[in-house]
Amino acid sequence: MNEAERLSLLKQLTLAEKVELLSGKGMWVTGSVPRLGIPALKVTDGPNGARGDGASGKTAASFPVGICLASTWNRTLLAEVGVAIGQEAKSKNAQVLLGPTINLHRTPIGGRNFECYGEDPLLTGELAAAFVNGVQSQGVGACIKHFVCNDTEYQRHTISSELDERTLREIYLRPFEIAVKRARPWALMSAYNRVNGTYASSHARLLRDVLREEWGFDGVVISDWGAALETVHNLNGGLDLEMPGPTRTRGQALVDAVSSGAVAESLVDDAVLRMLRLMEDTGRFAAPDPVPEEAVDRLAHRALARRAAAEGMVLIRNEGLLPLDFSGAGKVAVVGPNALRGQIQGGGSSGVSPHYQVMPFEAISAALSNAGNKPTYAVGCHAHKYLPLPPQGALSVDGQPGMRLRCFHGDGQMPVLDQLIQADYGFIGGLVLGGLNGERIAHPFTATLEADFLPEQDGEHEVGLLSAGLTKLFIDDELVVDNWEQQTPGDSFFGMGSAEQRARVSFSAGRSVQLRIQFASVEALLTGLRFGILAVPLKDLTSEAVEVAAGAESVVLVVGTSADWESEGNDRGSLALPGEQQRLIEAVLDANPRTVVVINAGAAVEMPWLQGAAAVVQAWLPGQEFGNALVDVLTGAVNPSGRMATTFPGRLEDTPAYPYYPGEDGKSPYGEGLLMGYRWYDAQEIEPLVPFGHGLSYTRFAYSDLEIERRGGVVTVRCSLANVGERAGQEVMQVYVGPTDSVPGRPVLELKAFDKVHLEAGEQTTATLTIAEDDLAWWSLESDAWTPADGSYRVAVGASSRDVRLVGELVLP
Repeated sequence: MNEAERLSLLKQLTLAEKVELLSGKGMWVTGSVPRLGIPALKVTDGPNGARGDGASGKTAASFPVGICLASTWNRTLLAEVGVAIGQEAKSKNAQVLLGPTINLHRTPIGGRNFECYGEDPLLTGELAAAFVNGVQSQGVGACIKHFVCNDTEYQRHTISSELDERTLREIYLRPFEIAVKRARPWALMSAYNRVNGTYASSHARLLRDVLREEWGFDGVVISDWGAALETVHNLNGGLDLEMPGPTRTRGQALVDAVSSGAVAESLVDDAVLRMLRLMEDTGRFAAPDPVPEEAVDRLAHRALARRAAAEGMVLIRNEGLLPLDFSGAGKVAVVGPNALRGQIQGGGSSGVSPHYQVMPFEAISAALSNAGNKPTYAVGCHAHKYLPLPPQGALSVDGQPGMRLRCFHGDGQMPVLDQLIQADYGFIGGLVLGGLNGERIAHPFTATLEADFLPEQDGEHEVGLLSAGLTKLFIDDELVVDNWEQQTPGDSFFGMGSAEQRARVSFSAGRSVQLRIQFASVEALLTGLRFGILAVPLKDLTSEAVEVAAGAESVVLVVGTSADWESEGNDRGSLALPGEQQRLIEAVLDANPRTVVVINAGAAVEMPWLQGAAAVVQAWLPGQEFGNALVDVLTGAVNPSGRMATTFPGRLEDTPAYPYYPGEDGKSPYGEGLLMGYRWYDAQEIEPLVPFGHGLSYTRFAYSDLEIERRGGVVTVRCSLANVGERAGQEVMQVYVGPTDSVPGRPVLELKAFDKVHLEAGEQTTATLTIAEDDLAWWSLESDAWTPADGSYRVAVGASSRDVRLVGELVLP
């Protein structure tokens, strides 16, 4: 369909039909106009996989989260992952993928940091462009998000990010600008928050003047879910599509606004034309009929997920312990709360139901079995925020594993849903009850969950319940947890749920009890519930872990967070590892110095024990191949080449946003200005715990012979790069540029170019990177424009922001 055909179709639409196309019909589908053959468009979360509508029960490939992908510093790999996730989206019959997430790590405790690509705008923008190109090569639109300054979950629906134009332009808009100009994404998501007082979904200066007029963006602007709050201001401000449905601010309200002259119909027409073009670009007109979702577990995707996870893991410290030789290893102990049930992804809208999950203990056991060896195991401590779900197999209905879920409309007579839930027990696993077949179940409704629970241990168990809605939990018809009559607000369900209510109950091992949960909806965007059961430990778990570690030749200690701690909807309260994990780490390191500490977390954590550890691996939240990828890195099957895409501070108090976070009176001042991330630590001369760009290898690289050349508005940086070790490996060459003479408030150095180079042992090459002189310009508040970067500049080439190997000078013009 060409432009003339789209215009012809537009002329046949009534105003009401035009408005229908600019609103959601369901949670994941848009409106349609069947009489003219205009189909609905389907979208899917998220950045690390394609979940689908969440109601079909179909599994999906789970790739590493954004920060793990970013830590590869590998554009080619990001494009490959984009291709694969585009294919995954097509298996879910979705035309638009809601990702990547390219907000920045302004504070290390941001709840969605795991989704993002780190703290640097250049790195984020370059990798996002590669990912978008990969997705869209499959005929699936990529929707970059969240535009803009959506950098905290605190009061996320209303907070106003307050910052000057220079900070906005050089830091927070920059990754979006790079992605838009280099990859031309077909969609962009406007954020919940306000920017200098104006809602991002109504911000005409950003959405119309900057995004469309300056950058040339011609795609569809989609609201974050529930972020379209202003009928007139949203459309006039540049928002094309309100999601989800049914509409709250469009429909007749927008028809009336056009009729009254508050909104020009020409703006509606422009938005409709963009929607029609997106449908054409994604093949929706050629295949308009809904197709059932599929779970397609491709071998190629398995291999890619494993390779991406391993390449994203960062070797932070290694005092000669790694790589481990599992073929001839002595006794190996695997310890820690994330060893048996690790975390492959974060919480919130980005999560998928994976085809499978390989955990560290499972993968290490498989690797050791080849040598006739078996690891020992101890949990060491618990680190949950909410009580964990019972293990699969502990719940059953008439001998079948799972729970019986029944949903009723208001009268409660005939169930609209009655089924056995076997995959994470449905919405009790934290999944928002999005409805049936992608359609929302209208409020009011009730639900019951029932199953027989078979305890494995005698004695006391903790039982917990939380919900977005009203809930009660019964055991053998006795009320145990009442989260109905009185609730305490919590941060579950994107901040819309209750705090967890807990009780203690005694069970007998092997004696089944009946568990029943009652649920009633409330008037809210999201509804759902979650429960957990955990046996109270009969002995000190840390002491048990110390005993296991002391009896081993080497220890793999896997600690970290979970999707409850790192989640959309709430920021973390501190940098500390949850629970008693710090005590566990210190005790195990003391018991066995041959311990490698694996951090299974999607953001910065405190490491007061770092200098006492022989080896530390930052594994992030690495997707379904977690365990296999970790074994690859630990054994040297993969030479680690991940580099930090975000700074790990020694203390939260050292971080740039600390004096200003979270803000007050509905405003969050960006008082640190340009000095965000590594720029702050350089300017303040603060030693970070782990610097931006840092990452070790099992080989060594040498830099020499720096050359800097200017020609035709391009700066070329060359140097000799050699692998002087005994293994093949990959080095990330990083180029930082800053003014020779310090300027108050201006970064000392900023990343301006990077490349990942593979070298065999003993191989040498000339690495060449280029920087457009326009990319060195700075935004002048006085002239409200980009200003050429005239003057003398220091060019630093090295392996991290703090590991500079070569320094040269650049004079502009």
